[in-house]
Formats: sequence, structure tokens, C-alpha cells
Amino acid sequence: MSRCFLLLALFSQVAGKDLSVRSSYDILFNSKGRIHATPHITNLIRNGASELTESEKSRLSEIGLSVQGNEIVVVKPTDLDQNHDTDHFRFHYTLDGDDAVENENYVISMGEIFEEVWTFHIDTMGFDPPPIDPSTNHGLYEVYIEYLGSGYFGWANGVGAGPSCFSYIKMQNSYSAAAFSEHTEVENIQVTAVHEFFHAVQFGYNCYERFWFMEATAVWSEDELYNDVNDLYRYMTSWFSNPDKAIDSETNHMYGSFIYFQYIDEHLGGRETIRTCWEKSREYSNSSQDISFTAIDAALEEQNSSFVDAYNRVRIANQIMSSHQNAEPYTYQEANGYLTVVNRPNTKKELYYEKGYVDTESDLTLTLYASHYYSLETNSPVILALIPDSGPLSELSFSTITKLSGTNDWFVQMGKEVNIDPAIGMDWVSIIVSAIGDEGNNWDYIIRLDDGYSEDFTIFSPYPNPTMGVSTNIDLQVISEQTIIIKIIDVLGREIWNYAEHFSEPQIKSLTWNGKNLNGKN
Repeated sequence: MSRCFLLLALFSQVAGKDLSVRSSYDILFNSKGRIHATPHITNLIRNGASELTESEKSRLSEIGLSVQGNEIVVVKPTDLDQNHDTDHFRFHYTLDGDDAVENENYVISMGEIFEEVWTFHIDTMGFDPPPIDPSTNHGLYEVYIEYLGSGYFGWANGVGAGPSCFSYIKMQNSYSAAAFSEHTEVENIQVTAVHEFFHAVQFGYNCYERFWFMEATAVWSEDELYNDVNDLYRYMTSWFSNPDKAIDSETNHMYGSFIYFQYIDEHLGGRETIRTCWEKSREYSNSSQDISFTAIDAALEEQNSSFVDAYNRVRIANQIMSSHQNAEPYTYQEANGYLTVVNRPNTKKELYYEKGYVDTESDLTLTLYASHYYSLETNSPVILALIPDSGPLSELSFSTITKLSGTNDWFVQMGKEVNIDPAIGMDWVSIIVSAIGDEGNNWDYIIRLDDGYSEDFTIFSPYPNPTMGVSTNIDLQVISEQTIIIKIIDVLGREIWNYAEHFSEPQIKSLTWNGKNLNGKN
């Protein structure tokens, strides 16, 4: 095959958290099964060939790359002798040789799918169109259809210098082989097209961005457009089995991190917030610093949230795993579908408490933006306290979730010390410890279990708090029959909201104040 050389100048010092040149090379050439090529090819190009042997460098030609000095460059195909144009794309293909498609209808069908993808990303979601190769004279985004090798579904190559770069996509000349048998050929083209085209969009926004952010949002986009394919379910089993892996781990774990953006989509501003994340990424782009968390945090600030707030919510929602309205704001619309492939996050240990015996559980393995889940068994009230081993307490978050017996009710407690009273009737209790700050870089902790107390009722910390003009959630745990009156008073001592209810039996009650006073004003 004839090829021309294009220097890919995506040179960046932003290292993948778990992604070396060696690991990317091994994944590209030694993996069995499905291969996600875009981050690994981009990683090779960003970091050069110094870790590779001469024989390994020569193998790069198999995926359209070559080595010039210590730099890895893209080699663009030139002998795909047929073109098919749509409104926004030019497809290069051939009817002869190893790269041949079965017939022109295959290309036409692919073109129709890519136009659906364009409409979704650009017209519906409002992203900027991806930059186009300035050396062409047709003004269309280029897609090359060829035989990519077993296990490759497709990839996007970013080309250019600076924070924004143009790109092109490579697609398989057939998706009918055994490696693609989990879905129909059309479905494979659909999820590959929507995923890789989002990478093309991302390259236009920030060529330096972290791979975990790129992949998690690209996977998220698959289900937004082609909801019935559910290809992303394949990533959930491993992700939920390893909550102790950081959300930004750039192993295969990063594909399952789509669940973070799924939660944002459903609860924190929708698709517009995802787009704002990428707009902030473009604004803060930096070739030598990781700005992924900063960009997401800035986007969520517009929703009165933050990266950490959303992170904690996701970890709670993953344990509850329900679409029931009583679980708000910790729901997923597709929770029932998710439960066909996962059974909630993996539990690190089951804790047992016996009245009168103080106990502790310590851990030295927690890492930033990772979480540990524990289950709790107790027949008597227990106080759970989180104690940092050596780092600051502010670097950790501590949550408990109690599922009430025989109901669709849960209650969530957050803080560094919580009281659990089994008299309420519980199916299960889950404890979540997460590392959420990086100033101390030490997340060793101790959970202390001590005798708790029975209460007539408990009112848990309202959230969000403080609040201004937005809904506030208030959870009550009622133990015995009583009438409870709640009043909200402003800073001038004026009553602005009240609530009263008689409870005849133990239960959890979730209230929502809409942020308005008795006259309906903010």
C-alpha cells in the first residue's frame, strides 16, 4: 500500500497515569480480543519511540505509523482508489486487494451512519465541528476504510501542532468477522463511528487532554445516540469489581468511567454540562499539566456542584443502583439494565459489630479518586467514625447507605461520624471511604466502631448546604410514633418554610424544599 508521511506533532509532557509507551505498544500488538487503538496510538506519538526496539519500530507500519529519528509519525494511505462523499465526509475505500470492501453499499451505509453521528455531536449536542486537514481542497472530514487487523474496530489519528489539531478516522473494511460477533455489522459501525468521531471533536478542543477523560466521554456518547446497542455494558463488570482503582486510571478501567459522565448527564445539567467540560478543557489546555479535573470542576460549578461532589454522588449511586424515584438524587435511568451485568461495587470487607466491643478497621492502600466499600452487620446501634492515619481528614469522604427492609427506600449519611440504629429495620448497610484531595497525598485511614445510641428521630445534614434558590433535600429517620415539625428560618429570624407530619411507625422520610419562601419567592 502506498502512503504519505504526516508528522504528528502532539508532543506533550502530560503522562498517562498508568499508560507507558511500552504498555501501549503491547496492547496494540499483543492483545487478544478487542483493541481500543486511539489512546495507545496517540500515546506513542506523544512520547516517541525511545522505549521500542528496532524490530518493534518496524512493526509500527502495520498500523500506519513510522519512526523518523525518535519521533513517531502518521503515514496516511494514498492508494485507496475510490471516494464516496456525503454532506460532511469523504470516504476513501477500494474494491480490490486486502483492503477491499464487499461492495459500494457498505460504504454508502457507513456514510449514512456517520451523517447521523455528525447531526448528533454537532447539531444536537452543539460541539464545534472537528478541524479538517488543511492540505485538502474538498472541505470534508476524511474517513479511510481498510483492513485494520483483527481486534481493531477503528481509531482516530490526531495530526498537527498546538492545543487544537485536525484528524482523520480509520474504519474496518468489514465488521462481519468473529471478533465483531457480539453485535450486527451495522451496530458495530454505529458505536465505532459515534465513539471515534467524538475523539475527532475532542482533538479539535484539546489535543493535550488526558486519555481517561477522552475515553470516558466517548463511551458515554455511544449510548446517547445508539441507546439500544448497549456496547458500553461490557466495561461495567471490571469497573464495578475494582472501585479501588482511581477514576482516572488509564488502563481499560477508563472506559468504565463513563458512568461518572452518565450521572452528570442525568443529574447535573445534562449533555450541556458535558459540552461545557470540553469547552473548559479547551480554555485550560496545557501541554505539560493535567487539567482534566480542573475543567470538569469548572463546568460543574455552573450546576452548583464540583468534581468531588459529583464523584461522591456517583459512588453512592453505584451502590444503590436503582431507577426508583425514592433513590433520587442517586439514580440511573438504566439501572435495571446495568444490573444485568453488575451487582454493585465490590466490597472490600464485611464489618461485624457487637455491642460493648470497640473495633477498628485500618487501610493503607487507598489512592486518589478511588473508593473502598464495606458492608456492615450489627444488631445494636453503632457509631462509625472515620479517622485519618496521618493525612488531613479533609482529603477523605465518608458515606453510609442504609437500605430499609422490604421497601424501595434508602437513606444516605455523610460526615466523619455517623450513627446506625438497626431498630429502623435494614436490608443492608454500605460504607464508602473515598480519597478526594491531593494536598497531603496520604489517604491511609481507620474506621472506628463503637457503641451507638437509639434515637426517636434523626435529621441528617441537608444537601446541598448552603443553598440559594435551588432545591434542598432533607432526610429524616423516625424510630417511634411522634409528630415532627420542621421550620426553616432566614438570617433575620423570619420563618420562610415549614413542614409538619405525624409518623405512626418507624421509617425514613425524604423531604425537598424548593428554595422558595411561603410567598413562593426565592
